[in-house]
Amino acid sequence: MTFTCDELKGLEHPYEVLGNGDALAENREELNKLTNDEKLVLASRLVLECPVNELKDFAHAIEAARMPQDDSDTFHSFLFQAYQVKKRIISLLDPRNKNPHSMILEKEFDGELFNNFNKLAIEVLNNNEVAIALRLAETTPPQERSRVSQNINNIFPQSLFAAKVSHAFAIRRDIERLLLGDRPDLFFSSREFKIDSCIEFASLFNVIKDKESSIAGKLALRTSAENRTEVLKKIKGFCAEDSELAIKVQSAFALRRDIDRYLLGDNPEQFFNSRDFSVDLCLEFSILFPELLKGHEQAIGEKLATLDAKVRSDISRKLEMINGAAHEQSSPFRKIASAMVPKEEPCLIKPIPVVLPSTEEMIPKQESPTRLRNRNVLFKEQSEEQKKKNSQLEPIASDSEEEEEKSNCWTNFCGLFGK
Repeated sequence: MTFTCDELKGLEHPYEVLGNGDALAENREELNKLTNDEKLVLASRLVLECPVNELKDFAHAIEAARMPQDDSDTFHSFLFQAYQVKKRIISLLDPRNKNPHSMILEKEFDGELFNNFNKLAIEVLNNNEVAIALRLAETTPPQERSRVSQNINNIFPQSLFAAKVSHAFAIRRDIERLLLGDRPDLFFSSREFKIDSCIEFASLFNVIKDKESSIAGKLALRTSAENRTEVLKKIKGFCAEDSELAIKVQSAFALRRDIDRYLLGDNPEQFFNSRDFSVDLCLEFSILFPELLKGHEQAIGEKLATLDAKVRSDISRKLEMINGAAHEQSSPFRKIASAMVPKEEPCLIKPIPVVLPSTEEMIPKQESPTRLRNRNVLFKEQSEEQKKKNSQLEPIASDSEEEEEKSNCWTNFCGLFGK
């Protein structure tokens, strides 16, 4: 079915009528009679009405409108450009496209094309701004984000799309530099932080998966006491209350509170006796202890040293359990354990003094000659008496035996002096 130029301009749903190769071929001459502005409008309407799932087939139909000769100002040239605009924008959403940002970079970017079909581009982007901005933030390398953002602002100045891309890039940048950096607390005080934007681009936070404990520990270490409630409120504002990040941060903040209140307070034993004490949490957020306890280990240990032995034994056991760096001499728990031993305990058994005998006692005293002579006389008398008794019991010996016995007695007697 053929149409006049006026009829073509007045079509309510042009894609239903001209959305195939036969119709475009039949109306090619009338379509080429339209002014350039009319061609641009009709081509834009045709492409806009084409469903995304039919876009590939429509590309083949467009070729039916091509003129064999010069095709510079024909309807086909306008229709093909309109098709390129929609195709490139839709390709930004295609998950198979691993580098969607390349379409917007200078070497791939046709600024004139998007300028000519600006209204069409805005219409195609409608309701897709957030999804496309999210994909660009996820896939664009950090060094390319500025150029991509600038090109989008040049083509779509002050547009919703440009604003969404800017927000998405800012959130991704702050996640990488701040939330995953050494000062995650600055993420929540950044001027770019907005709970609505975090909710809108929630999938950008997928990069923190399995890093929640590290983030929570650093937040507990760096966030001041007066700001912790507000930070936790913001986290729960864009994450579910039972999300991993919210749970970890709440636990880390509670541990930091107990360290400040008890372990660094007047009664550090309350930290270990608290019902909230958890070995697992202490190990998970071990980053808190070295910095917070630095310079306080001796004082904490001395306070614990005043407790009775049973309590100290239990605390020592817990110190050993939460000491993940037991081999390090600089471990704060090792220093506390050393300092909590009372002064009198290094030697538990009182030493018994050993009294050595004097030299005089070890070396016998020499007896005087008079005392020695008296002892020899006494010995002689006792020997004589013994002899008399023996003589009464034994037969009388011969003279030679008596003389031999006298000789032996004299020898023994003289031997006493020789000793």
